[in-house]
Amino acid sequence: MAHSAKPYALKLPGGYRRCLRTFFLATSMALSCVTSAHENYLFICELEGATRQIEVAYLVSEQDVPCEVRYQKNDGDGTVLWRANNQGGFCENKAASLVSEHKTLGFQCESENLPEDLPQIGEY
Repeated sequence: MAHSAKPYALKLPGGYRRCLRTFFLATSMALSCVTSAHENYLFICELEGATRQIEVAYLVSEQDVPCEVRYQKNDGDGTVLWRANNQGGFCENKAASLVSEHKTLGFQCESENLPEDLPQIGEY
């Protein structure tokens, strides 16, 4: 005789079910607001013939993480300075700090493909 499998049902009092339902709904709404599709963007900083490129690279289409901050001096090989797998905004903040640091050193920095929802270069 074959047994039919019944789906597992978690028995919770009504108040807990409502609480969990509200939690999952709020979490999914928050995540949909946080997730925005960005394309990679780049800062080019120049000082007396020296060029520095600072790029924020998104590794998965239409997701803010995972991401990397890539750095390149003149025409040399680039290197990844920072990576984030879970924390949205991490790469953007690190890149902004690095641009600010370069500007303090006298570099003139301009952006390429900067998303509209990020501060403009002069605000860093």
